[in-house]
Amino acid sequence: MINLHEFRAGQYSVPFSCGDELPECCFACVYLLSHETDACLCDSGLYFCGYSWPDKLTQTAPPCLLDPRWF
Repeated sequence: MINLHEFRAGQYSVPFSCGDELPECCFACVYLLSHETDACLCDSGLYFCGYSWPDKLTQTAPPCLLDPRWF
């Protein structure tokens, strides 16, 4: 399982092939972003969290901060 605090802080991204390691709350979150690239044929995309970005357009709290199971 990923460290949700580090993921939310933008310290790393998760390959699409490891997306099942993200908690279900991430897939309901406005801050879950993805990027696809054709640079590598083996794993062509990444999930990352935009919550820590200073220029985010919303102040919505992410589901992982609202649900005590994900602290």
